[in-house]
Amino acid sequence: MSSYYYLACDRIHQIVDDLYEAVHDEFGGPVETSDEVEKALGEVKTLIWHEIDLIRSAVDEHES
Repeated sequence: MSSYYYLACDRIHQIVDDLYEAVHDEFGGPVETSDEVEKALGEVKTLIWHEIDLIRSAVDEHES
């Protein structure tokens, strides 16, 4: 399978790690304002969808 597949999966993992950091303060407590959470989630959704598209493309390429 294409290295893009593995790269995209790895980047999704990093995106989720970054999300965790974005929605928790420096002491590990959750961020409690919906604006901060919504901003973090909006960015994550976009980034993950890009990686999902790359995974789909890698699978399509592998199957053809």
